[in-house]
Amino acid sequence: MDKTTSQELVPTAPGGALVNIDSRPTPNSPDEIRREIEASRRQIATSLDMLQTEVRSTMERALDWRQWVHDHPKQTVGIAFGVGLYFALR
Repeated sequence: MDKTTSQELVPTAPGGALVNIDSRPTPNSPDEIRREIEASRRQIATSLDMLQTEVRSTMERALDWRQWVHDHPKQTVGIAFGVGLYFALR
């Protein structure tokens, strides 16, 4: 097994795959470096947009009480019964 330290590994995919830095081709010209930086920026922007969309939809779903009632009807009836009983005995 190759003894590689964490400083020599970089993530290359959203799935968390790691690659040894030494196995990547080294850009030779400033134009290649700029293209690589722009490609990385586009990948980061795409990942950020996907993450924001996922978080937004998850939060909307979590905060929508109608969807929660639809997803958990038995728990909803139990909670309503408990709240009603609390106020009835008070």
